Amino acid sequence: MNRVVMSLMTGILMLTLTACGFHLRGEANVPESLKTIYIQGLNIRQDSFGLQLKRALTRNGIQVLDTYKEGAAVMTVVENVFDQNVLSVGSDAKVTEYELETRFSFKVSSPSGEPMSDVITVQARRDYQFDRNQLLAMDEQQTVIRDDLNKQMVQNVLRRLSALK
Repeated sequence: MNRVVMSLMTGILMLTLTACGFHLRGEANVPESLKTIYIQGLNIRQDSFGLQLKRALTRNGIQVLDTYKEGAAVMTVVENVFDQNVLSVGSDAKVTEYELETRFSFKVSSPSGEPMSDVITVQARRDYQFDRNQLLAMDEQQTVIRDDLNKQMVQNVLRRLSALK
């Protein structure tokens, strides 16, 4: 009896998920001209965002070159900024809330050198409560938020690349 109820609940859950339009994120469908790309102006070996971008592009069937080679599309990084802004201050004139913001601007050129896009800018923001009594935890929280922002930015870049013709 317990198995029947569990199976029925699982079936209802699966039916509900499919009815709401939920589906796993698939591959980014980038144009064939972008299947081999060189990223200019971003360290894809050591920079956290650069590493995540390279891994995501590779997972989506795009070969990311370490050095430029003839016949490769070029992503030129125009801006890669990470800012930490004060959002609120307590009555004791101490910071109580921060906002983390990241902006990434780039343009893409085809393998023949023709521009495929104007400058494209993607950005993401998150805010968090700051407790000066727990500095180590706040540092870890900021690291986790920054990593989440990088993941969000990488997905935004992939969507923008998919939209290019």
